[in-house]
Amino acid sequence: MRRALLLIPALGLAACNPSSAEIESALLSRGFGKQESTCVARELGGRLQERDWLLIAEVAGDTMRTQDEWRDMTVGEIGDKLARLGDTRLISTLMRAGLGCSLLGGERVAGGATL
Repeated sequence: MRRALLLIPALGLAACNPSSAEIESALLSRGFGKQESTCVARELGGRLQERDWLLIAEVAGDTMRTQDEWRDMTVGEIGDKLARLGDTRLISTLMRAGLGCSLLGGERVAGGATL
């Protein structure tokens, strides 16, 4: 769950409506692995609207922390940060991409199937 939440600040570094390559680059710059970054970029590329990216950037700007600080957060703190997005569809999309790719080691492909 913590790993999925790390998507928020990492994606906040992306452009207002980033391409899959820009999403991948933003995640790599925040310390995500190549395989996981590619998976998340594939999952999110083209699925979110510009307003979603603006909301992610706004929340990320208010919650930026180091990776060590993110890892030490309690489940309650994580829930509070996600709730700040205020959009259950967006939260669900980010969680599915982050958790799915993390749990499946980057092997997740669009539609939920695995390689």
